[in-house]
Amino acid sequence: MAHTARITPMSDAIIQELATKTGKSKIIIIEEALEAFRFKERMRLFNESYEKLKADKKKWTKELNDREELEKTLLDGLNDE
Repeated sequence: MAHTARITPMSDAIIQELATKTGKSKIIIIEEALEAFRFKERMRLFNESYEKLKADKKKWTKELNDREELEKTLLDGLNDE
């Protein structure tokens, strides 16, 4: 179902410029921009959570210990096929 959203003339001009330069439709330009924004936001939240983890010395030490233990699982005796 199609929905309508109002955008500023400046935003429309940017979308039109990108559409002209790339040959993509305006909707594709908007969808790609939204997908890029979603990815950027996910990474921001991931990094924020990671920094909080590192700030808690007890939790960070546990994380490092868990990683060290998991590294040992690579030496499980199985040969590469």
